[in-house]
Amino acid sequence: MKAFKSFIITLAIILAIGGIFLFARKSITKDVEASVETVEASASTKKSTANPIKKAIVSEAVDQYIEKSDGKVKEIAESMTEEDKDTVTEIIANNVELEDIPEVQAYISSGDTAGLMKYAQENLSEDEQAQLAELMLKYALNP
Repeated sequence: MKAFKSFIITLAIILAIGGIFLFARKSITKDVEASVETVEASASTKKSTANPIKKAIVSEAVDQYIEKSDGKVKEIAESMTEEDKDTVTEIIANNVELEDIPEVQAYISSGDTAGLMKYAQENLSEDEQAQLAELMLKYALNP
């Protein structure tokens, strides 16, 4: 009889622990999912590190350049997704200084592609140049 009581008590304890574990597992899963969402949200927020004023100016300059462009450049620019346009704008805005904006806008206004390329080579990291080249190839080959 004593062994039966011990067995029943042990079984009850194991069932209680199992129930607590199953209940806690749902709670833990919800906490983990909330943490993942928070991390993803903060990662997307951190992606945008450019000064909003610079970003707006660069965005306007890029739009101006697209409007003045014709042929292949305009086709490519118009076929780009908003996410890719934002990537281009972000890269440029992160690397252009406020005092350099008139110089960059002059390159854009005059259509001086060589000047823009030289500026990019002097001011963009290799990773950023590679990102821009990848986007260019993506749309140049698949407009």
